[in-house]
Formats: sequence, C-alpha cells, structure tokens
Amino acid sequence: MKATGARVLTSKPAAGVLSWNMSQAYRVVFECPKSHHNINVQRKCTNTSLSETEAMEIFGDEDISCSSASCGWRGKASATKLLRILPFNWILSPTTPAT
Repeated sequence: MKATGARVLTSKPAAGVLSWNMSQAYRVVFECPKSHHNINVQRKCTNTSLSETEAMEIFGDEDISCSSASCGWRGKASATKLLRILPFNWILSPTTPAT
C-alpha cells in the first residue's frame, strides 16, 4: 500500500492526550487619563458580541491602574476612555481524563 501523507482527524482525544476547554472572553483596552498609556483588562463573558455600552456596564466598576511605573494612576475603568474591545478564546484549566 502506498502512503499518501494524509492525516486522520478525530473528534475524540486519544488516551493520554491533554484536552483544553475554551470559552469566549474579551480584552478591553482603556486609555490612562493621566499619561495616555493603554490599560488592558480581560474577563470571560458569554456575550457573542460586545458594544461599548455593554463593555462599560461589565468593566466600568473595575479598579484599574496604569501599568507605566512613572505614571501611578489608579481609579475606576468608568473614569477612562474605552479604546478597543478585542474578543478571544479564554483557555481554561485542562480537563482530567476519565478513569
């Protein structure tokens, strides 16, 4: 028999293979009101899309601080300007194999 180089993909992980769970999450980027640096906040969220209004409802009460050592600003996310909303898949802890 001649080898074709094709791979067989299955939906069930083989024994001993690590399996990862993923869920929808968002990284929201705020602008520091003092030094205009970016402040990133990440959180899992079940929404398939997120508007600026929804993002501020979810993230607005978060206590955040500027990551720049020379700035030192701290405050609520609602006191800043929202720059970007970036969806991504949040990878959770690996599942343990069934025994």
